[in-house]
Amino acid sequence: MEANGLGSQGFPELKNDTFLRAAWGEDTDYTPVWCMRQAGRYLPEFRETRAAQDFFSTCRSPEACCELTLQPLRRFPLDAAIIFSDILVVPQWTLMTYMIEGGGSSTMAQAKRWLYQKPQASHQLLRILTDALVPYLVGQVAAGAQALQLFESHAGHLGPQLFSKFALPYIRDVAKRVKARLQEAGLAPVPMIIFAKDGHFALEELAHAGYEVVGLDWTVAPKKARERVGKTVTLQGNLDPCALYASKEEIGRLVQQMLDDFGSQRYIANLGHGLYPDMDPEHVGAFVDAVHRHSRLLRQN
Repeated sequence: MEANGLGSQGFPELKNDTFLRAAWGEDTDYTPVWCMRQAGRYLPEFRETRAAQDFFSTCRSPEACCELTLQPLRRFPLDAAIIFSDILVVPQWTLMTYMIEGGGSSTMAQAKRWLYQKPQASHQLLRILTDALVPYLVGQVAAGAQALQLFESHAGHLGPQLFSKFALPYIRDVAKRVKARLQEAGLAPVPMIIFAKDGHFALEELAHAGYEVVGLDWTVAPKKARERVGKTVTLQGNLDPCALYASKEEIGRLVQQMLDDFGSQRYIANLGHGLYPDMDPEHVGAFVDAVHRHSRLLRQN
């Protein structure tokens, strides 16, 4: 599991609350849009800022995090800002899969070996990580985040049975405990998003896991997803990130089809995964502009 914070609480009144209203299921004048990894290496100014210090020093510098958070908003009319950080700061290795694998893997075989051979130890580690993650997320809200997104980046490696046994219980527990802790601390509730990559087999379960928004990767058909989860949650997604390699005209056409399929309400536009480092910022801008332009036209009809 991974997590990020979006936005701010206790600050001056927002100039744009469209993202938050969509997340809560309220009607909006247009479809809000943001991009996973929008504060990332595809921006030359990001690379320049990051070159000045190592990764963990950057994560621990409020000034550097603020600068990296704002860089994409200076370029594009995005509807949400990602507070720059990384789940690597919870343990300095991201979470369970990389703690066991020791790095990236195309199969996650060593982590899955744990699940099959050491189920009790696996649950113990997942409980430890959940116990660390809950106060971390509450702390982000206390420090200003107005929405939270939880990632299960390797749902597709797990499959339905392992996901139900080793991921879904902790996904539910995080939502339940974060909401309770916020209430106990006298903090206003924030919408929570769950994004389980390649977790199409668990859409119904995710829709009832305690989150206001379910993020979809690009392998999921929007119309079918809406049929499966109903209208009780907001959906987020899910343009193939590689579509941004297409021409601006083609990006506009693909965005129009995506918005038509998702519908005009209870929807936040995004990519089906994060931006890649070699993507053209102008094509990211074309994506954002196309979402705003076409969604406004949809609402007029």
